Amino acid sequence: MKNIISGLLLSVAIVSSSFAAGHSQLKKDISKYFTRNKVNVKSIKIIAEGKAINLKNLHAVIGMIKGSSKPFLLLYNKNTIIAGSIINRNNGKTVFTDFINKNRAKIKKALSSVVKKQKRDKIKDNKKLISLFNNKYKDLVLTIKGGNPNGKTVYLITDPNCPYCQEYEKNELPSTIKKSKEIKVIPIYLNIPGHETSPMRSSWLLEQGNKKGADVVSLMHKASDSSNKAYKKVNKKFAKKMISQMKVLISSGLIKGTPTIFDQNGNPTR
Repeated sequence: MKNIISGLLLSVAIVSSSFAAGHSQLKKDISKYFTRNKVNVKSIKIIAEGKAINLKNLHAVIGMIKGSSKPFLLLYNKNTIIAGSIINRNNGKTVFTDFINKNRAKIKKALSSVVKKQKRDKIKDNKKLISLFNNKYKDLVLTIKGGNPNGKTVYLITDPNCPYCQEYEKNELPSTIKKSKEIKVIPIYLNIPGHETSPMRSSWLLEQGNKKGADVVSLMHKASDSSNKAYKKVNKKFAKKMISQMKVLISSGLIKGTPTIFDQNGNPTR
């Protein structure tokens, strides 16, 4: 979805349109030509419309696609739709500048509504994950004791091959540990190029982290160390079981990326 919408926002395209009165046909053309029918017409909303400055017979449109936090801009007339940056050579501004300024309040309202919904949906997904970690996927959870008994429990979903996770663990995790009651660490893998050793590294971390007196933080650093081959010694039967659980968890679609950090109420903590 992200790539589809980015293409609509950034590309410069001119397509034929059999535009009729109203926005029904325009939405169909946007779906057909710019998203190749991958975005449903009902997911497209027109926020504002007006005549394009300095361009005769063209209307400017601001719209939103459901699930995106960015609006798109289009010019259209009876036969043509144009998307992308179009510059006025007299002042260097895009032809949308005055139009955007005029409709800034409408855009802000639409974006605010989308962002609020995204936050609600994220918290809802996080609460589902918390329930899964406390029940079905207990085996995938490691616990780090925090420094504040009155603090909150924080959940950290991390991938040993994720550079952003390593950055978080190095720079932010120590502070999170001090402020929290406990940290629930869920080692998992991203099924992308360059992360081929993640499943075994995550399994090794779970195996070692569950041992009595284990220093989970130090083990996390070791698991993400590309020069450390200790993960190869993980019990193969144990690893197979853990990887199987990770696959099912990933397939739920509740984890969008790593690191993912949220508290006991599902609120993101970054």
